Amino acid sequence: MARVQHSKLTKRRPSVRRPSREAAPQILAAVAAAGGMALLARGLRFDEPTALDHRVRSFADTRVPREARTILRPLYPLGLPGGYITLAYGMAHWLHRTRRAGGPAIVTSAWMGWLVHRGAKLIFTRERPRRPGVRRRTDSYPSGHTTGATALALTTAYVLQRQGVVSKRGAAAIAIGVPVLMGSYRVIADDHWATDVFGGWLLGGAVGLTCNAVLADSVGGTAHRLMASAATRLRATAATA
Repeated sequence: MARVQHSKLTKRRPSVRRPSREAAPQILAAVAAAGGMALLARGLRFDEPTALDHRVRSFADTRVPREARTILRPLYPLGLPGGYITLAYGMAHWLHRTRRAGGPAIVTSAWMGWLVHRGAKLIFTRERPRRPGVRRRTDSYPSGHTTGATALALTTAYVLQRQGVVSKRGAAAIAIGVPVLMGSYRVIADDHWATDVFGGWLLGGAVGLTCNAVLADSVGGTAHRLMASAATRLRATAATA
């Protein structure tokens, strides 16, 4: 009888895969990406954009990119911490509800994408593109929107592919398409230089790859508990109102 009960309990446990063989290569790639971001920063000057930056900015001021700027404008709030971190918690909650692993990796990638890029901006100072009527800012490198979007996209794509939610092609579309779209928007909107976006891709890639290697198969209920706690507080507030 004890054996039967033990068997039933075992079946109820969510399955967790063993650490992926891809972990070590992803860690190495993350280190290389972080190093590339730092090396790129060393070649940039505070108030002198590169020739590439000037050429890309000139192109972004032509008719087609200007029209695309309006279409891509909704990406702005999604690239803020409150946007992509909220999306990360929503995805983690869904994974937890469907008994899939990887939620902690997605949430961690979003938070680390924000925290690491804020730390980088304390080290690297660079003037943003100057625009009439816009106050001068010196926090251009790396692009925060691009860093956060890249970190979250890489980890989300990897987790969803490992959990069988999307195909490899679908995962590649998420991992590549989201960062390219966000980075392009930041240049077209004239908020960043092209090299700021390159730095964001590298730094976000380092964060995402690290989360993939360390947390991609972990099972967590953090998002579920946070949402349940928030719902409880809302009900309590409504009851006392």
